[in-house]
Amino acid sequence: MQRNKNDKNSRGVVLIIVLVLFMALSSLTLMTIEVSSRGAVEASRVRSEYEAGFKAEEALYVIYDLLNDDNTPFSESPREEWAKKWEDEGLSIEITPCNGKINVNSIFSFQDQKRALEILGEILPKGTDTRMMAGSLAVWGGMNVNSQLKRLDSIYYATQFPSYSMRGKKFKTPEEVLLVRGWGGLGREWIDKYITVWGSGKININFAPPEVLEAYFPELGNSLQTILHWRRTRGFTDISQLLSITGIEPSSKLYKNMINELTVRSDYFDARVKATVGGCTVEKRYIIARKSTFEVGEPELVHQNDFSVTFADDEE
Repeated sequence: MQRNKNDKNSRGVVLIIVLVLFMALSSLTLMTIEVSSRGAVEASRVRSEYEAGFKAEEALYVIYDLLNDDNTPFSESPREEWAKKWEDEGLSIEITPCNGKINVNSIFSFQDQKRALEILGEILPKGTDTRMMAGSLAVWGGMNVNSQLKRLDSIYYATQFPSYSMRGKKFKTPEEVLLVRGWGGLGREWIDKYITVWGSGKININFAPPEVLEAYFPELGNSLQTILHWRRTRGFTDISQLLSITGIEPSSKLYKNMINELTVRSDYFDARVKATVGGCTVEKRYIIARKSTFEVGEPELVHQNDFSVTFADDEE
């Protein structure tokens, strides 16, 4: 009887061991499947990102064609074909002239520095220290500003984490402005809307945000709405058209400033590209220089950078 009891106990122990081993093997199998699945997903994401990036790079040739097909080479307006959003099977392209924004590399070249300060004061959010921010911007851009401000800026950059030093040269990208003392709080969206570093200092009247036009010419008053309506429905082909639609006197200081600071022509273009493949969306920016009307040559890529890479399943 004792032996039978021991046999039963032995069989019970063996059964328990078998069950434990089975559970362990099951867990190991599930882990292997999970790791394999995760690896497959990661491989798929990498492939999608590569293909979306390649698609975004191919868009550059579409951009060249759109700019080359311009039928009104002496002026740019929102009515141009290239100015309309271009879309085709997971690819979208939006092109705008760079000089629809304020060029921080050119604004301090104004002979009237007081006017440059007034323009920045109009465009900056209310309550900001315009004089300090304009001074720090000029110091970073290599302008000759008082040495005390330069020392204060240097101390500020040295005490940041991580610390950095001012460039002391022209800005290479609009986003660089966010590194300047006092400017970081404005955010990338604000910079993207109002600031550029490419092209001439003249503002394209057909593309500048209303706030920029008002910052340059606060005297416009109700005429601003007339200007916005004209450029939306017809587009300016010459700055002299302002005389007939606003009633501005040709001998006035306002009109003289407009001639010096406004244009209808652009040579640098900001092209934003979105390319989507397999749930991955790559966003890129291309800065294109186009030859002037009387020059022969293809558009030229002068700058490019990635804005973002996103996956649809990360947003769920």
